Amino acid sequence: MLRVSWEDTGNPILDRLGRQFVERVARYARGGSYEKRLERFRKYVKFLCFLAERFAPEDIRNIRPRHVAAFARHLKEQGRSGRTILYYFSIIRWWHRQIPWRKYEMPENKVLLELEARLDDKRFCEEIKNNCRRKKFRRGIQKSLGSA
Repeated sequence: MLRVSWEDTGNPILDRLGRQFVERVARYARGGSYEKRLERFRKYVKFLCFLAERFAPEDIRNIRPRHVAAFARHLKEQGRSGRTILYYFSIIRWWHRQIPWRKYEMPENKVLLELEARLDDKRFCEEIKNNCRRKKFRRGIQKSLGSA
């Protein structure tokens, strides 16, 4: 268990996302050493700060590939290297897989980089969003097709 807490920042959107992240995801994350998870936590909080400032999602489960691509553009504008951007992609993807009931899957890096280059193309963004939407799991017995 990762022993972290969220300190209020005064930004209600960031505080909401941060509390959701800590209470629903970070405390229960498994994989890697404690120090590695703590390092990933700190990097992901930087992504959450960007997300709260730029997009203000209601729930942490609503994080889409477009948000990650916009963060990549933000990092490029700050002069970060391509390796750093790929490192952030891996951290964001790792935490994203830890989010229960997430609505979208993260595509591979090639798609994220192409999306970053084409963020102004709404049609392309919608196509990626629809391709990455998770399929709803239906409970119950699936009847097989065929003879009875």
